[in-house]
Amino acid sequence: MDPTLWIKNPKHFGDNFQPGEGQVHVLVVVPEGVVGSASETSKMDFVDDKVSKLYEHSVLSKRTRYVHSEMSSSKGNKLVKELKIRVTPVDAVPFTGGSPTPVEEFEWIKGRTEEQQSGRYRDYVEANIGDVLRNNKLCVFGVEKGANILSVEVPGCDVDLAGRTDMIVLSAIVQKFPHYLPHLPGVKMLIEVKREVNSASEFQALSELIAMDFIVDESVMALLTNLTNHWEFLWVSNKNNNRPIIATTTLTTPGEAFEVIRTLLAQSSTADTDIMLPCLAEPVKRRKLNQMLPFIGEASGDGIRESIERYYDIASCLGPDVDTARAVARQVTRSIPTLSYFS
Repeated sequence: MDPTLWIKNPKHFGDNFQPGEGQVHVLVVVPEGVVGSASETSKMDFVDDKVSKLYEHSVLSKRTRYVHSEMSSSKGNKLVKELKIRVTPVDAVPFTGGSPTPVEEFEWIKGRTEEQQSGRYRDYVEANIGDVLRNNKLCVFGVEKGANILSVEVPGCDVDLAGRTDMIVLSAIVQKFPHYLPHLPGVKMLIEVKREVNSASEFQALSELIAMDFIVDESVMALLTNLTNHWEFLWVSNKNNNRPIIATTTLTTPGEAFEVIRTLLAQSSTADTDIMLPCLAEPVKRRKLNQMLPFIGEASGDGIRESIERYYDIASCLGPDVDTARAVARQVTRSIPTLSYFS
């Protein structure tokens, strides 16, 4: 120990200092706010970190992520089951007013990938619906690789959807200002193009439709096509036995398909508005998933409930702790959308 710190030192009480009672009381003055602050802050940081990890374990780690382009039949069936959605095929009927004007099938170039021909097939689609695009100030916009504009957390469910689609029909303003694309202004439909269509392709288009339906306010439709003999339309329909229905119908000629697309684009996108399509006998009911899924507003409490239950488990072993309870309360508050801004 440094001798200059000894009490028996000429600088302090002198060499002959002898305390009368054998004890020395030392009063130390420290700057205001130092006493207890560091330890208290450290303790709260520790508790908050522990509760954050508890929250991540009980809530965030349970989320399932589906990437549209990686969708398979097994993943698709799992997604439909998790969301309690039923897919219902609807048979097409002969067109009212006779057969539509024939349209040539798209000619795929051998040896080139779908992506390498994306510009060609976008021009093909645009050329066959150009009149309705101009009349309604719409455009066919090709979505570039890496622009994951169809990524969303499904509300009230531990499911994340991620990725993009090939083409989107939406407001022509995105041609002038491409940075508006993520907002999907005036969106009408998405188009997923597959040179070879299979069951996995259908689930990919299905997941893209679900994602877009949650992202935008408008009622939208999805089209899965090989641009030759498979033109499958999907849309959110009505509800049956407390389960939302996604309806689907398939056409086999581009002339019929483009007639349906032109009719669709000329209609209002307002939710809950029924429309008539020339390939169907009954009006098409278009709804929004967030109005029909039973677990929205209910399942979101599961992770909160687990966090609180874990706190009670800890308290039963170690006794109640105010700091831990406060930290749990902060996590619960962050989990409530309307209160997360204030936490």
